[in-house]
Amino acid sequence: MPVIQKWEKYLSAGGEASLEGFARWLLEGSKEKKMSLDDGALQTYFDRQTNDLGYSPLNSEASFLLWRLNKFLKQFTKTLFQDAGLNNQDEFAILSHVDYKSECTKKLAIEENLIDLTTGVEIIKRLVSRGFLKEKINKHDKRERLISLTPKGKKTLQDIYKGFSGVQDVLVDLNAEERERLVHTLKNLDTVHTKQYQEKSSGRAESM
Repeated sequence: MPVIQKWEKYLSAGGEASLEGFARWLLEGSKEKKMSLDDGALQTYFDRQTNDLGYSPLNSEASFLLWRLNKFLKQFTKTLFQDAGLNNQDEFAILSHVDYKSECTKKLAIEENLIDLTTGVEIIKRLVSRGFLKEKINKHDKRERLISLTPKGKKTLQDIYKGFSGVQDVLVDLNAEERERLVHTLKNLDTVHTKQYQEKSSGRAESM
């Protein structure tokens, strides 16, 4: 996505991770250098992207903000995961899903967390080798292996859940009504995108 690519380029150039700094950098690199920076500068940029590239209204800005919030979440939880012996969010997601299911196939754990198959297989291998997961042959299908949490994996997951209480509130400054409205909207979006993702995945599998 053009906006995210420019954000990455901005950070690589040593830019400060702030919307104001990003907007200034965009304006300095555009033909509109004389435009003064104000609260509407970044909005003007997103409006231009919408017009020039044919995005749906607000799609460019919404995508950028969701991507940016995910970056914040990664920063907030990075130390917690590292202290628990995990490398990233995906490893935590796999452990959480396996805990929820009690045991499941590798493929299910990977697909449910929207992880690339090859990457997911490597993640599970690491979690098994480090003692967080154990695997066994599926008696109903000898070609598959079922994975489940080891005692170490369960304790690690419990410690992480307890640690979340000390992580910065992602929804800081939102009141109860705003939080409920936001969660409702995100659930609707997740439902739509999950359905589309599953349909595409099913189509790819049938073509193989």
